[in-house]
Amino acid sequence: MEHIQLIKYACNLATNSVNKGTGPFGCVIIDNQNNIIGEGHNMVTLNNDPTAHAEIVAIRDACYKLNNFNLENCTLYTSCEPC
Repeated sequence: MEHIQLIKYACNLATNSVNKGTGPFGCVIIDNQNNIIGEGHNMVTLNNDPTAHAEIVAIRDACYKLNNFNLENCTLYTSCEPC
């Protein structure tokens, strides 16, 4: 996937988040081979968790899928400026 496609993907996650009544933020993380390894949308109000910003949700998702906390050589794309 190209940069613009990944940003659009993050924006689609944000749009879906708005439709669910949560914040307008989305995030996707890719590895160095352009595979999507994590994604998330704002879940602060949904989970009553002030740390559940889209970026954090995506980071948690990627680490869970990789079974590793190290996201070296990965790239994060967001629908707007990360917190």
